[in-house]
Amino acid sequence: MTDYVRPSYPELKTRIEADLAALPAVLRTPLSAMWARVCHGQHGYLDWIDKQCSPLTCELERLYDWAALYGVDRLAATPATGNVLATGTLGTDLLADKILRGQNGLDYKVLAAVTLGAGSTPVSVRCESAGAATNLAAGQTLTLVDPVAGVNSTLTVAVGGLTGGAEIETLEAWRVRVSDEWRTMVTRGARSGKPDDYRFWAKTAHPSVTTALVQPHVLGLGTVIVRPICNGLANRLPTTAIINAVSAFLTDIAPATADWSVTAPIVRPVNATIDLMPGYDTTGNRNAITAALNALVLSEVSETAFLALAEIDAAIATVTTQYTRIAPVADLAAAAGEVFVLQPVIWA
Repeated sequence: MTDYVRPSYPELKTRIEADLAALPAVLRTPLSAMWARVCHGQHGYLDWIDKQCSPLTCELERLYDWAALYGVDRLAATPATGNVLATGTLGTDLLADKILRGQNGLDYKVLAAVTLGAGSTPVSVRCESAGAATNLAAGQTLTLVDPVAGVNSTLTVAVGGLTGGAEIETLEAWRVRVSDEWRTMVTRGARSGKPDDYRFWAKTAHPSVTTALVQPHVLGLGTVIVRPICNGLANRLPTTAIINAVSAFLTDIAPATADWSVTAPIVRPVNATIDLMPGYDTTGNRNAITAALNALVLSEVSETAFLALAEIDAAIATVTTQYTRIAPVADLAAAAGEVFVLQPVIWA
């Protein structure tokens, strides 16, 4: 059986003109054009219906319907949370719901009242908006929108930063999760706590989680270590906010008998030293090679991740073959709990 191929408008017009060959050209040409447009529209509608019959190909509106059947909601954008440091007169109260404005122009709300102590006092805050732009690095400052007597109006983001802010789940990432759940329900009936289940749950807990390393029975029979991997974040590592989100999700859904814990993966640095031949050592080639190597490293997401020298050479060769690889000199294998992270490429 051959795959259905939607005929184009010119193909339909040619077919209809052949069927109407007995008519005079003055009638055949306009009639063929009219009927070809009608048929082309019908084929287009049938093509659209066919795509809606599977979550693999359907449009966004239909994907909501498919997702509802399997309880796979689209992950909403999330706001950044964390601590900022307040200073001022000892014993002064900074009340909950006070608004701070960050250097990014976004507002952050104080989540719990605090009384200022000696030195700097941690204050828990959450952004009023959502998205990756709500994250702030340690050392950045926020300002009280309405000054409070006895509290310095400028507060500093604490070590660890304000993290956990992420954009709404992309359509394709959501599509993969819906299809994954559909396949699981059909083949296994439900999720019961297998390694694949913990990976799925980790991805469901926060939109920044790409996948997770899952290590069963490492700390004893029945134990599970879950290590979320976030390809879009620095060193592919989850922030404290993401770890907390995954932990909270597992608390509600993981089997009651499982002894699980959530922690960050261990970084396994991938150090590359490359000598480009004269005439090929350009900024464009360097950037392209770095991007190719990074894509290769990010594709390694399993508990048995392995980077062969042949794969590294193949990635570089997509840009140019005029090079000498000085490092690495041997295949790389990730140990238990490790995730590959590409370090800045050294150009010899």
